[in-house]
Amino acid sequence: MDKWNAEIASSLYQPLTGDLPLRLLVIQPGKLDEPLATELVPTTLDEAQGCYDATSYTWGSPEDPELIRCGGSQLWVQRNAFHMMLDLRRPDVPRRVWIDAVCINQCSLDERAAQVAIMHHIYRRAGATWVWLGRPDEHSSAAIEYAAALDAGKSVGEFSHCEYGSNWSRFAEKSYFFDPSSNPGIGTDRLRDLAVAIVSFLNRPWFSRVWIQQEASLCQNVRVICGPDTVAWDNIFALAWIICPRYTETWPDYIHPQLSRTINNIQAVRIIQRARHYYFQDAYGRSDIMLSFGGLIENVSRYEATDPRDRIYAMGNIIVDSDQWFEVDYRVPWEVLYADVARRFLDVDSLGFLKNAGRVRQEPGTALPSWAPDYRYKEEGEYMIAGTTLWKAGGNSRVAFIPPTRTSSSKISQLPKGRKRQIPMSDALRAFKGPKKSLLQSFASFRCLMSDDIIYVGDFVDSEYGELDTNIAKIVESIRKDMNYIDTLGVSTYINGDAILDAYRLTLIMSCDAQQDLVRSDYIRAHWGEWFRWYEQGCPGYWDPNSGIPVMNPAFESSGATKTFRFAVTRHGYFCLVPRPVQIGDEIAIFHPYDLAVVLRRLPPPSVAQSQSQNQKQTATVGDSYYELIGDAYVHGMMENEARCISDEFNCRYEPTPAQWDKVLKASDGGQGEPWATLSLSGQYERILKTLGPHTVRLV
Repeated sequence: MDKWNAEIASSLYQPLTGDLPLRLLVIQPGKLDEPLATELVPTTLDEAQGCYDATSYTWGSPEDPELIRCGGSQLWVQRNAFHMMLDLRRPDVPRRVWIDAVCINQCSLDERAAQVAIMHHIYRRAGATWVWLGRPDEHSSAAIEYAAALDAGKSVGEFSHCEYGSNWSRFAEKSYFFDPSSNPGIGTDRLRDLAVAIVSFLNRPWFSRVWIQQEASLCQNVRVICGPDTVAWDNIFALAWIICPRYTETWPDYIHPQLSRTINNIQAVRIIQRARHYYFQDAYGRSDIMLSFGGLIENVSRYEATDPRDRIYAMGNIIVDSDQWFEVDYRVPWEVLYADVARRFLDVDSLGFLKNAGRVRQEPGTALPSWAPDYRYKEEGEYMIAGTTLWKAGGNSRVAFIPPTRTSSSKISQLPKGRKRQIPMSDALRAFKGPKKSLLQSFASFRCLMSDDIIYVGDFVDSEYGELDTNIAKIVESIRKDMNYIDTLGVSTYINGDAILDAYRLTLIMSCDAQQDLVRSDYIRAHWGEWFRWYEQGCPGYWDPNSGIPVMNPAFESSGATKTFRFAVTRHGYFCLVPRPVQIGDEIAIFHPYDLAVVLRRLPPPSVAQSQSQNQKQTATVGDSYYELIGDAYVHGMMENEARCISDEFNCRYEPTPAQWDKVLKASDGGQGEPWATLSLSGQYERILKTLGPHTVRLV
């Protein structure tokens, strides 16, 4: 597409000059059957402020472009941009708009970078932003009509009341489409048709674009248009809010297959609304929202972007200090950019980026090191642990705002020559000569508080294949297999004092109920029996939300146990949920200050790989060890900073000397020592003392 207009680019797109320069497109008035006539007008934001409309739309397929008249030239544009211009054209007066695909010279990398860097100013200073959702279909009018009739103020108020979706107990009280009180007087058939229309509407491609986060956030006056229908943004938010499940609920079977995709799009709408609450407090009320770069990009892989780098650049423009994170530069390959983002997070000890890193979150054959996030990964949150915000396995996590300005990091080092990786080289990566390219052949150092190797992994069920009944039976079989293995351990109590089977059952739900509140053994004792019997019976009424589904099922569904994650046991007795690709021999670890546990895979020394064919045995020392990050994990009894607290109290050392170990055992006194009372922890934790002690782990 950047080559479509190459022959006329030099004459049509004169260099932009002045402070914050841009071009606006004047759409000349016309009737429906008249061809589009437009003109590009160079200006500056100071001159144009409030006198133009910005646009937000999906670029769509580059196939079958349309030709329009632009000044004295014929200009190729995407079909979506063409139809949007037709819908925005007025019959009697011109309309001045900013459309990225037309107003930016797409043939110039320098201009693209410069315009993307000021895009947040363009949207903030527009008189209005038009969100064009595409051409109408059989569902769009019904969805917009229903949205327009909603009490948007009520939905906005509920959103604020539940702290923008983060307070789960209040979130459970919000309005919900399938509550009888939400749609009084609407019959069953009409309700079904409306639900289908709303879900179809919210699954339009616009809602999954990464750029919408800034395009719909930064202008107070946002109007949504779809064919002849228009509605205010707050009503679109209300539509997404009322159809959003209050927690892990099952939609009726006629729309349930769309649940995962729709939830992603609803989340995008919620992020936009959260940003709008931050920027427009005069309209929405005072807010203490913090828009951190780390928080904004954590879920960015769920959304679509034509260019992988835009997943960073689009989100960066929403925060006020984006220019201190990076410069927009489309010469930097996306692999280098992603690794550099991770480096900057490491510099401020903010490890939230690891949720998007690890081999389970990266596409096969990537050039990325395992510690770098892959924001391209598309599996809608797969392998991401959506647990309670109270978790702090490695201590209190830190929010990254303004990073250091230095371009080097003491936590990133070059791999020694014998450890260099064979990485695939795209043409762009091969041509790039910048110094940051070396990040791809670097290791990152992390402070590890606990590590232990895995000796058992349970089964998992690939729920994408097989009938529901078959998958349910496999889950029951997997759980029975786990419990049989636990019986062979010969212990009745878990390290935190839970009964051993209670600990297993809590592990399967990551100790969280449907509202993501922490639960203990009493919850399991009250609900496990009913839930497991229901599973053994084949989950009767699974698709019917009114059939009395057991209380524990939403918690089990939310954890991903036996589907995305599998049960595991370590050498010293930790119960864990780990990603499906984990193998026996991998290690569980806790990094400071990361709120989740992680799984690591030790890499063999180069000498081992080189000498295997000669049957030579080589031994690597701990100091020579390098690891790959596999992904996140849950470790029962270790998610609330226990590793650091116990380690500090007993002065634990990694691989202690006999004298150091004797001192630790003396203080523990068989689990009866005073330090356990000081920590208010069970003395059963004595079993895992040898897994504790700060040390450095090097990730490749």
